[in-house]
Amino acid sequence: MEFFDSMAAGQLISRITNDTNRLARTLSWQIRNIVNLSFTAAISLYFMFTMSPRLSFITLVAMAIMGFVNTKYALSIRPLYDKIRHQLGVLASIVTSNLNGIKTVKALALENYEVGRFGRENSEFASLNLKAAKVRAVFGNASQLVLGLSLVSVLYFGGLAIVGGGLTVGELTAFITYLGLLMWPMRALGFTISAFQRALAAAQRVYEVIDAEPSARNAEGAGRLESVEGEIVFDGVIFSYIEGKPVLRNVTFRVSPGEKVLLAGPPGSGKSTILKLLVRFYDPDEGTILLDGKDIKEIDLDSLRASIALVPQEPFIFSGTIKDNILFGNPEASMEDIVRAAKAAKLHEFIESLSDKYDTLIGERGITLSGGQRQRLAIARALVRDPKILLLDDPVSNLDAETERRLVKDLKDILKGRTALIVSQRPSLISLADRVVVLESGRIVEEGTHKELIKRKGLYHRLYVETVRGGEA
Repeated sequence: MEFFDSMAAGQLISRITNDTNRLARTLSWQIRNIVNLSFTAAISLYFMFTMSPRLSFITLVAMAIMGFVNTKYALSIRPLYDKIRHQLGVLASIVTSNLNGIKTVKALALENYEVGRFGRENSEFASLNLKAAKVRAVFGNASQLVLGLSLVSVLYFGGLAIVGGGLTVGELTAFITYLGLLMWPMRALGFTISAFQRALAAAQRVYEVIDAEPSARNAEGAGRLESVEGEIVFDGVIFSYIEGKPVLRNVTFRVSPGEKVLLAGPPGSGKSTILKLLVRFYDPDEGTILLDGKDIKEIDLDSLRASIALVPQEPFIFSGTIKDNILFGNPEASMEDIVRAAKAAKLHEFIESLSDKYDTLIGERGITLSGGQRQRLAIARALVRDPKILLLDDPVSNLDAETERRLVKDLKDILKGRTALIVSQRPSLISLADRVVVLESGRIVEEGTHKELIKRKGLYHRLYVETVRGGEA
């Protein structure tokens, strides 16, 4: 997850498409071209040396100068190509974010602003390409100049050799013919170096993706979970997204099998981070997280996540059918499993009212569904794997009051027999919890039942009163 936190979607798309395409073209064409040019150059040089070592020496001097020029060219053009590839990713990021957020852009009348932003970055892209074109033009012409001077030198010294009787006209003609054959590899060397520098810039960006190592990965000998009771223990957990700025500070609590715990606290207190650590999107900096008494680092990742279902605050709905979206929770689920999950999420009746039922196509990100329907679809997707542990990240934050009331009522049935961690401070969700854990600035400051915490009149009492008053208002 650290990779996706730092890598913009547009940059990633650019690397997957443009950079890999650049590599493919280099490997398929330039490699063959190099073999061909090398063979032609070697044969030409061999026969040139057999005819006139002196004139061949002039050719070697020209080739040495060409080598120096092309080395200088490679060192000058590579940084520009690196910047060009990066800037192309910037443009792709702007386009991707605007397409994904087109409603927001239009609602805030930001079209002109975003067009201007794209125009500025596009101008920078054009400027970098112009600089690269100037470098190519300068070094390309330098190569032509060296080749022209070498041909003039061969004609001059070859003519002197003919006059002195050391060379015949036919031999000079043949030598110039071979020089002509050699000129193309020497000229093409510049284009080849340019292509390889572009490919190296692309390869570096591609291998940054390929070589990225997740911090949360299977330990050697990690075992699979055969059965899950649902006991969760956080023991002295410290975690930070940015080094030196901890989000969780020495968090310790226990959730019994089948217990429902509400995680409450002000924004930024670390509630959602606890859920992310439990599914191992990240690993804690210090401390231990146990599932049924076993360190989750010693559990196979696929096995761990198959036992836990996370319903995020804003669930992502994929473009496709309703059935496809539920199947994401368990690709091996049968139609009976899908219907059972939809019924549990109280979505089945709505689906049956549609003309294509479970084969109904929904727009990208579930655009054709209401907020409550998207939330229920996400819950059905979680339930189709029949998880023993269910994590709900503020599942009613984007719902209207009536939809929220109905969903909370249905959640009581959904959570039966499951261990649940619920992130929220909405009063409606308190009825689902057996116990409340209150966080502030990454620390647990209170813990107990709703009634107990209200009596203490601490942070939880204050948050509860403020929320209730806000609801009444």
